[in-house]
Amino acid sequence: METKYNTKTPKNLYYLNIELFMTYEIYINDIKIANNIQSGPVSGLRYLNEYILNSGKQTIKLVDRDINPPGKSNLPDNIFEKFGLEVYSTDENEENIQIVKKLDFPNIPTPRPYYYENTWEFDAVVPYNVDGWKKGKDLSKLDEEELEEKVVAKFKHLRNLINNGNVDEFMTENAKGYEEFVITNYYQKKWSEFDENIRELIDDQKGFMLPLENYKIKIHGNGKLVTLERVDRSYLGESALIALDEGENTLYTNYISLYMPEGSHELKPIRLVVDYTIADFSKK
Repeated sequence: METKYNTKTPKNLYYLNIELFMTYEIYINDIKIANNIQSGPVSGLRYLNEYILNSGKQTIKLVDRDINPPGKSNLPDNIFEKFGLEVYSTDENEENIQIVKKLDFPNIPTPRPYYYENTWEFDAVVPYNVDGWKKGKDLSKLDEEELEEKVVAKFKHLRNLINNGNVDEFMTENAKGYEEFVITNYYQKKWSEFDENIRELIDDQKGFMLPLENYKIKIHGNGKLVTLERVDRSYLGESALIALDEGENTLYTNYISLYMPEGSHELKPIRLVVDYTIADFSKK
């Protein structure tokens, strides 16, 4: 896979380091990159490049809240002292770490009832300019019922591909998103490894997909993207495409964002994040 980069611009990689508390969602450029429904402290790292379509200003939004019944959460008095969000950059070899921006939090006592939302900006410099969903229709302007019908139909199709083990067709459906992942992460030399890993993750879910249920339609990406998210407490905010493998004690989530290219009436996948974790079978 050959790609033309601006040779005068460094091949920067961007990451978000996370140290948070309670139930949260994190968005970059209005696209969800992290979802947590646990109540305690959580730390982690998220790669950002596939959501950065070109150089310029990028936005990060945090929604942090308490979803437990009143009196059921052990909230600290100064919750924001436990928070940390930092944007880092490295070169394409994940070396030469630089801090790009440390996101600030208020120096106030914990609000009760607890809810916190904020948006920050940072500047990214990358040597590529990918289309992504730029040339997609504004889905917020379409008929809601017609849009939901199309989204549900596409998700049923994708669910069946995974559940039936049709890996090749699933990869073809997501080809544009994968191509842009490779471009934005400078993964050309690692393409075969990436392709093999994704195929294995999809194949591992064969026969284990949960029913498509308890979902809501969610428009994001500043109106250009749409997905289905679970609304039940067990999987709140996760993709509606979930697989549960009891034998391997593994929960798989497939967060797929669809867009509708200009001049088309068909929804197509443009970004996919496949993740897995230890399963909690009390949620089944």
